[in-house]
Amino acid sequence: MRRKISITLWIVLFTAAIRAQAPMDVTYENARQASPMKWVCPEIEKYQGILYSAQNDDYKIYANNIKDQFELYSDPKMPDSKFLMTQAILTIENPLFITGNLLNHISAWINNNKKDWKKALEVDVTNKIISSSASINVAKNASFLNVNKVNITPSLVIKLVEDDKLLVSFLVERYKNDEYGGSNNQLERTFSAKISEVFPFVPKSTYKNTYAQAYVKTYQYFWNFISDLRKELNTSFTKDPVLLAQLHYDFQKDSLLAKYGEPTKVIFGSTTPSDVNKEIRFYEEAQKMIVMGTTIDFKDIMSCEIVDDPKFIPGRSTTSGLGFSFFGIGIGGAETTRTADKTIHNYVVNIKIDSMKNPLIRIATGQSEDKAEEIASTVEYILRHQQDSKNAGSPKSRTVTRRTRR
Repeated sequence: MRRKISITLWIVLFTAAIRAQAPMDVTYENARQASPMKWVCPEIEKYQGILYSAQNDDYKIYANNIKDQFELYSDPKMPDSKFLMTQAILTIENPLFITGNLLNHISAWINNNKKDWKKALEVDVTNKIISSSASINVAKNASFLNVNKVNITPSLVIKLVEDDKLLVSFLVERYKNDEYGGSNNQLERTFSAKISEVFPFVPKSTYKNTYAQAYVKTYQYFWNFISDLRKELNTSFTKDPVLLAQLHYDFQKDSLLAKYGEPTKVIFGSTTPSDVNKEIRFYEEAQKMIVMGTTIDFKDIMSCEIVDDPKFIPGRSTTSGLGFSFFGIGIGGAETTRTADKTIHNYVVNIKIDSMKNPLIRIATGQSEDKAEEIASTVEYILRHQQDSKNAGSPKSRTVTRRTRR
């Protein structure tokens, strides 16, 4: 009796209701102490076990064994159309994540580890879907005179269902069979065959050895992909790192708000997600400046300097074409082009502090001159108002300067 892969999952893919996920009422401490997520899918071992137990050195026998275990999917709307389909549901234990973060994590993993799928990869956060297609080589079979290479172009859909289930679906209908021959092993002809119409479904197929191998390896490829995805999630997404970072950022902001009130000005860093330790926060009411996690009293700021340490990259000359010279007389044909000289700026804001423990704060802004100017202008405002204050105490050296290293 055949073990049929349930086609109801494919229908669920398009009809499942989407419920809004709202983990933002979770506090940072609760998220940090929450049990790790676990991605469970016993079907992987089940079907990989079937593939393993059915194996045979003769791929014709192997393919027939697999045919008796997996049945092709028939579209109810098009009974004559049959597809090789593989589906699995990864159940998420202890789910706590933002949908977009999960989909982006999976997308990044595909880009880095399953590059055949990279070009057509799409992420739809609204509908909780990742989709793609790819050309995958699943068989290479050599005969006495020819070599056949079989490719498939399956579709891939990864969908989050009910916020605690990840449905992974593959669907493919055809083989693309390239036949190479001759002394130079050139492509001689290409066949496009429906999987449902060739071996192991038609025993007398001319390319039965090739298609038998393709049939088996298609299933192997799909289940190995799903297994690799589960391993990745159980290794690198047991906690949602972006959600944790955002909750931690909100926690830090709330702590500073309770201590110093609303910030007068915040100069944000370039990190994503935001990080208080990568920002410069000014609290005029409390007379405090927080630089990358270090709290400084306004009265302790002595001076500020913008330093540019540029790197000069000279242009290069390139000659193309042919040119000859006889006794100093040139014969044309060669062209010489030169790229422009380039200067890469590296701006650093140095703030001197009246403190033996932390006498100098260095803030690198790289090539962003505007960011360096914004920091220096804000510190200049502090210095100017500190000099005018009646409570400034004994006069100190309070200046803002600019310098370029040579």
